[in-house]
Amino acid sequence: ERAGKRHLLERKSSRVTRRLSTEQSAKPTVTMTAKRMLGLK
Repeated sequence: ERAGKRHLLERKSSRVTRRLSTEQSAKPTVTMTAKRMLGLK
């Protein structure tokens, strides 16, 4: 769950809460870069 979603649920449009509830996934390039930095290849 995204940060701040709970308190946004109190009085925000469903559009905002829906945007916050969607899973945010990293792009493949970012994932590869992070793995390389960690030495996982």
